[in-house]
Amino acid sequence: MSAVKLLGALQLSRPIPLAVWTLGTVMLGASAAPHLQTDWILPVAAVLVGGILLQGYITHGINDLFDWYSGTDKENPAWLSGGSHAVQSGRLQPADLRLIAVFAIGAYLVLLLALSVWRGAIFALLGVPALIAAIAYSLPPFRLGYRPLLGEWLGMFPTIASGVLAAGYAAGGVMVPELWAVAIINGIMCNASVMEHHLADVELDWAAAPQKRTSPAFWQKAIGRPGSEVAMTYALLVCALSLAFSWLISVRFALTAVLALAAAVIAHHTRMGDREDETRRDAALKGIALANALGFAVFAVLGVR
Repeated sequence: MSAVKLLGALQLSRPIPLAVWTLGTVMLGASAAPHLQTDWILPVAAVLVGGILLQGYITHGINDLFDWYSGTDKENPAWLSGGSHAVQSGRLQPADLRLIAVFAIGAYLVLLLALSVWRGAIFALLGVPALIAAIAYSLPPFRLGYRPLLGEWLGMFPTIASGVLAAGYAAGGVMVPELWAVAIINGIMCNASVMEHHLADVELDWAAAPQKRTSPAFWQKAIGRPGSEVAMTYALLVCALSLAFSWLISVRFALTAVLALAAAVIAHHTRMGDREDETRRDAALKGIALANALGFAVFAVLGVR
């Protein structure tokens, strides 16, 4: 593979979202484990590599390919949304995206099999549905990401929540209520981030063939309300759940509640149609999701439960 295509492959992974939705997810899961097994590093590293394959190359590879065909990414100049721009830049061709996605699926399945044999079948129970959700997000005829609500709840949420659970089990070897709670919270928090992420794409998504009816695009174009309300609603849901979990499970969730409230305020004040403002707020919500994972990691290091 040439240096240009290697650079394109790195670009395809979308390093900024990857850091939030993969590194942050694994960090959060490991931090929620009640204790660390003596040999936790290698299994957690394996989950991280699986997450990079799943998010960076399977999800993004298939998504970029079919968004390119539908036309929603072809003329999009945004630097955070509009796909990875690996094809627009000329570093990769659509055939390269297909090849990378197929190779990543194979590598993911091999890694998942090895991890399941080594550490338990629970990894297969988490990893296989996550793979199916990641593929169905963009692959015809499912195209979950092209349908309101289905994209985030049947496509994104299962992959994120499964990643948290897998990382937590790899680190601690047990499933505890806090781990399930952070999986739910992170899944919805990432949904809020992705909904804000889609705002800069609304017009192009609505003009795509087939039409890409993300929840923000549907809410704005079909209902006539600002698409930012979708991201705000998810952030408020995270806030409400976190307050309940801070009372029922751990005071650590109070941090999530504060961060989620900040995310809701940021989303609420989005200036729709102002791509620069939409992009800044998209970056802010990504930062908030990562800050939540970092906060839980700090709590774990300090022994705060």
